[in-house]
Amino acid sequence: MNIVSVNDLAASIRQARKKLGWTQAELAERSGVSRDWIIGLEKGKPSLELGLVLRTLKALDLPLSIGRQGQSAPSDDVINLDDVLNTNTEGDEQN
Repeated sequence: MNIVSVNDLAASIRQARKKLGWTQAELAERSGVSRDWIIGLEKGKPSLELGLVLRTLKALDLPLSIGRQGQSAPSDDVINLDDVLNTNTEGDEQN
């Protein structure tokens, strides 16, 4: 699925959660966020922290790839979510 809006991302996350049979509370626990935060994410709230969105995608085992429309991302351009999340976490610890 091509994600072109916050609402597209919200629908994808909600669909994946339901497919796994998880409640919003279960996804929140697995992602380390509150249920209210998951509700906001699934409603398409545009001001959510990207690091937490990425953590939620990881909990759902939803890969995120970026490429030009109509082209798949070359393997050299794949973003490792673990690296992104670890970098964000390390930066938070220093502040």
